[in-house]
Amino acid sequence: MDHSWLRAPAAHVAETARTLLGWEVAANGVRIRLTEVEAYAGTGVDPASHAHRGPTPRTTVMFGPAGHAYTYFVFGMHWCLNVVCGGAGEAAAVLLRAGEVVEGVDLARKRRGEVADRDLARGRPGWWSRSASRRRRTAPAWSTGPGRYC
Repeated sequence: MDHSWLRAPAAHVAETARTLLGWEVAANGVRIRLTEVEAYAGTGVDPASHAHRGPTPRTTVMFGPAGHAYTYFVFGMHWCLNVVCGGAGEAAAVLLRAGEVVEGVDLARKRRGEVADRDLARGRPGWWSRSASRRRRTAPAWSTGPGRYC
């Protein structure tokens, strides 16, 4: 798949994030349409970015290449997934915060427990990944655009 549009300069990460809204990710029998994302610019630009102070063993992936996934464990209970974007050597990523389960609702229910269907993949940033898998680091299949996935 061509991820060249993800290589927009890190300064434009908010535009890249908006582009991801409506895209779908699929993993382990569940497909989720993205409804909420957060953009994080890189080194010295965005104090909320994990890459703000430069590369570390954990954040090196955020410095490219674009299209890779940056996952991390947060609050001792959730796996979060970011899409790396920006030019080579620039740190930028889009956190996939929330979505709507559009396929595999029964599996998502089993993984999330007793929550309303509308909340299966929203709430805290890691809850959509819990709906997609109980496994720690699940690599989702990339979508090819709004309404389509591979």
